[in-house]
Amino acid sequence: MLLDVVAATRAVVSPSFAVAVAVKLNSADFQRGGFGVDDARRVIAMLEPLDVDLVELSGGSYESPAMTGRPADTRTRSREAYFLDLARDLVTTSPLPLMLTGGITRRDTADRVLDSGVALIGMGTAPAVTPDLPERRRNGREADRQLRPVAWTDKALASAASMAQVRHQMRRIARGGAPRPGTHPARALLPEQRLQRWALRHYRAWLPTAETSRRLDHDE
Repeated sequence: MLLDVVAATRAVVSPSFAVAVAVKLNSADFQRGGFGVDDARRVIAMLEPLDVDLVELSGGSYESPAMTGRPADTRTRSREAYFLDLARDLVTTSPLPLMLTGGITRRDTADRVLDSGVALIGMGTAPAVTPDLPERRRNGREADRQLRPVAWTDKALASAASMAQVRHQMRRIARGGAPRPGTHPARALLPEQRLQRWALRHYRAWLPTAETSRRLDHDE
């Protein structure tokens, strides 16, 4: 499916039109027999002939949610960039530029990631609570706020709440408001779930129409 989507994207634009195709690749899901670094290396190799411009590395899952800022073990907890070791490994063989996402908040951590050979850094949580972070970095300052910790025992629910917190702050910023890092996780999660249900209903209503249109275009 991934290769088909990338190929189809390239096929519908002019060769002279610049398209940046970024593929977010889960470099490790921490599940026994699950997706690992060798699998990631094979996927990157399959993407190379399709002119992919960037591969974004992340990791974790709802059961081992390092991707949401809740490291999977003490080894990853000791540093910010949760998947830097995996990225260092993949950089040595990757024919494509790599981008690393996951727990990068401080300038020294970002510098360490770039020094490893990774081309770009992905950040979501830190700018969501400190939208002026780039300006702070220019002045030698760091983010001084963090999201309210999610201490729920249900890992999947806690992970969903952690990601909802980030989206909640981004929506506030998009509306012209200021972030509120202390927002209770439940106050962020419940509205996000309502929005997702609303979007799913509209998608299900739109899908038959889109399929009919596709068939008519094919027949023509």
